[in-house]
Amino acid sequence: MHNLISFLKEFKFYKKDEILESIASFKKRELLLFISIFIVTFTSFVLLISKINNTFSIEVPTDGGSVTEGIIGMTNLVNPVLATSDADKDLTLLVYSGLMRKSIDGTLIPDLAEEYPTISTDGKTYTFKIRGDAKFHNGVEVKSDDIIFTIEKIKDSSIKSPKKIIWDNINIKKIDEKTIEFILPEPYIYFLDNTTLGILPSSLWKKVNSSEFGISPLNIKAVGSGPYKIKSVKKDNDGIPEKYELESFNNFTLGKPHIKYLTIISYANEKDLIKALNSGSIDQANGISANNIKNINENDFNITTATLSRLFGLFFNNTDNKILEDTSVIKAINLSLDRNIIIEQVLGGYGTPINNPVPESIVNYNDNILSNKIEAVSLLEKAGWTLREDGFRAKGGDVVTTQTKKVNGKTIKQEVKTNTPLTNLVISITTGDTPELRTTAILVKEQLEQIGIKVEIKKVFETGQLNQIIRDRDYEVLLFGQVVNNESDLYSFWHSSQKNDPGLNIAMYNNKKVDTLLESVQNILSFEQRLPKYEDLYKEFNLNIPAVFIYSPKYLYITSKKLNNVSLDTIRTQSDRFLSIYEWYADKDNVWKVFEK
Repeated sequence: MHNLISFLKEFKFYKKDEILESIASFKKRELLLFISIFIVTFTSFVLLISKINNTFSIEVPTDGGSVTEGIIGMTNLVNPVLATSDADKDLTLLVYSGLMRKSIDGTLIPDLAEEYPTISTDGKTYTFKIRGDAKFHNGVEVKSDDIIFTIEKIKDSSIKSPKKIIWDNINIKKIDEKTIEFILPEPYIYFLDNTTLGILPSSLWKKVNSSEFGISPLNIKAVGSGPYKIKSVKKDNDGIPEKYELESFNNFTLGKPHIKYLTIISYANEKDLIKALNSGSIDQANGISANNIKNINENDFNITTATLSRLFGLFFNNTDNKILEDTSVIKAINLSLDRNIIIEQVLGGYGTPINNPVPESIVNYNDNILSNKIEAVSLLEKAGWTLREDGFRAKGGDVVTTQTKKVNGKTIKQEVKTNTPLTNLVISITTGDTPELRTTAILVKEQLEQIGIKVEIKKVFETGQLNQIIRDRDYEVLLFGQVVNNESDLYSFWHSSQKNDPGLNIAMYNNKKVDTLLESVQNILSFEQRLPKYEDLYKEFNLNIPAVFIYSPKYLYITSKKLNNVSLDTIRTQSDRFLSIYEWYADKDNVWKVFEK
């Protein structure tokens, strides 16, 4: 202890001149040794500090930065009551928010609502409490009157909202300024999905007549309560908005978005969008098809994919072609298609083969979907569809069969000639004129003709004309797509009550067991209890094929490499890419964990 005290008394920090004088007195070998020791010591110190920093620090997002995104299509109805186009839905989701919000993991979380609603024991009444700090972009508080006003406008027949059918039979009751009640005529397990509806500020919109609702400037300079507020709108020479500049909303209920500025620029077509992306005019893009991915500089961007519940396939109308009543023909078509080849050539590999209308997001099936042309041919042969000299199949006509019979104990073979009306195995496929549908139709034709089924393709060039053909059920086979956004969509697409327009059962499918299963799930609140019903539904569709499904295309989102925390895992629509935009970030910093907020 005495030695230590003496050392501390004598210890001192040397001055700069003294250190330099000491170093100058070193011999050459001593100087080299000193330098080596100094380098090793300094390097060890730096590495130690770095390790300590890495151990105790964490990367955190910081507010700031900007992102410019290009989309296809013009926007002029940024309004949750009226939005129908993808472009309008994009802006609407950014600007508006609802009582509830879909989270990126697929669950529903409170947004303008303070918490999950109270649900009555009979499942018919939902009571919501609005957050006390919920505000619109103009600083006005969100109140019960705003929610009532929004839904009343949806119900207004003169406004023609696409959401009218959803809200028509729902009664709304104001309990107080911040409490509201929804009364349903019957329990409806999917009702909470409807409450993601964006809410209009009644203080602004109440001045707009219903007759002018669709042309109000508020549809462009929209004011909502969502994560971003509109800063400015640039219009083209025709007065159509082509560029929206948005700014993060500090009072967004789920937290101020990290990205400060977001710009959305509209392009007329995919070609212009790709040109803007490659030139650096925009940071990222939505709307580039799989076939055009090769036309972008992939090293400059992140390509994020998601499987949307878009199901493309062949829908049969046996009232227009009696051949399609033969289940052997339908099964042979299903077996003959090589879905992987179609996906590769149509979607550049960005797709998933499917053979059932129940999406994997509902029933996680792992079927190995393989083409089996040998079995397909066998089914057709057994059903009497014989191959003719022209390479196509037919049933009937002059048919010679060999029969055997016993005469006096001997077996005698005898040829018997019969003549019945000749039916050629010919089907007509109607489809739209998009590049994907065109190529799919050609590949389906080629593959079916390999097993002897003759195919004619009818392309419909106008969207309106195709919609009318679908409404009239004026097709033999329709190559088309379904979008299954919610479980309830399965009822719309496959219940027999929906066979005729305006129903969406375009396959004219009629199956009592399927009807019963679809009806039963409507009143089961727990998904765990609904799941066995959906599994039974999946099995029944495999046994009694309602349509021949081919693929589900993957959604491609081209994003900036500077962007972080972008997740598309469970999105259902393209616009859903913005669900967690308030958590995206471009700027970041490292801080010690103890200082993390």
